[in-house]
Amino acid sequence: MTYVLDRAMEPVIAAAAPRAAAKATTRIRLGELDGVRGWGAFSVLLYHSTWEIFGQAHPGFRSPFAGLLYGPLDICVFFVVSGAALAAPFYAGGGASYVVSAALRRYLRLTIPIVAGALLVYVASLMGLVASHEASELAPSFLAKDILDPTLAQALKWACCNVYTKPDVLGPILPFMWTMQWEMIGSLTLFLMLALHPAMKKPEFTMLAAACFLAIPFPYLAAFLFGALIGRARVLGLDEKTAAFLAVFDRAGLKIVAGLALYAIAAATLGKRTSHMEVVIALAAVVLITSSRPVRAFLSDHPISQFLARISFPLYLVHYIVLITFTSWLIVFCGKTPEVWQAWLIAAATVVVSVVAAVAFAPVEVLAHRVSRRFSTFVLEGK
Repeated sequence: MTYVLDRAMEPVIAAAAPRAAAKATTRIRLGELDGVRGWGAFSVLLYHSTWEIFGQAHPGFRSPFAGLLYGPLDICVFFVVSGAALAAPFYAGGGASYVVSAALRRYLRLTIPIVAGALLVYVASLMGLVASHEASELAPSFLAKDILDPTLAQALKWACCNVYTKPDVLGPILPFMWTMQWEMIGSLTLFLMLALHPAMKKPEFTMLAAACFLAIPFPYLAAFLFGALIGRARVLGLDEKTAAFLAVFDRAGLKIVAGLALYAIAAATLGKRTSHMEVVIALAAVVLITSSRPVRAFLSDHPISQFLARISFPLYLVHYIVLITFTSWLIVFCGKTPEVWQAWLIAAATVVVSVVAAVAFAPVEVLAHRVSRRFSTFVLEGK
């Protein structure tokens, strides 16, 4: 079986010694995957600012024409992309060293920003800045859930532990972080599969079989393993027979038809919370995106895509805080259920403020990366 190594990886892998390559490739990233994650986070923001906040008062915000602008579907895309992004460095030459290092980094990488976000919610509640309950009386939505005014100890415990085990244990501290439970489980499952990779005679087939087996009981978990296979294909390419078979479908017309079909299916299933179908659509969408050179170029090279990629996790994390403070106060200021034009203005202001807040929060994620890498280095090398 002949594999074609991605051109971007050749200088890193071929020119370096095995140990150096293993360390270097732990930071290899596929730009288009970061772009997908960035646009996905922005789509979630739009979904919560329109569909969720004003959709009940104004059904037009929940029109099927919203297409792929649907938060639960974006979450499935996140899971597929996470699997691909986490697996890519392993297939690029990181090997066992990368798996151990990545597993050690994972908890701190995710938890430090979540702790910061939980503290922001705690401070906002303490200072009386949260107006979500009042806003929900004028614009019925998920904002109707009460903030339980947790103590500092409770907020820290939730951010460090409960977010991965029982994210709803203290109510909506950071309700959008329910995904972290699957993010952690999916990451560790994928790391286990990669660690066993050298001992398997047919590791890719085993990965595919495991993903298919898990797809029915745990579709979100299966998304990580399917994503890992996409990451492998992006780094190592496909064998000649598979590449020749897929080349038949490598036509712009067919891809446009496939994209329109995905759009139609997504629009038809909006609001039905069919996680299995959402994973299938997300997987097909990521495959379609990564197989198109113009789309890959836009996602990896366009300044807007690069910007959204840099703030993707901060944007996903902090926009809830914007919703329960800034957005809620704007709704309360209206004094009644906002008219459609007011709702659009509030949604637009929410998007702008959320992006600004994400940029301000981004250094926390940078800190999380640094701390997690230093922790991994200390454990593995004693430095």
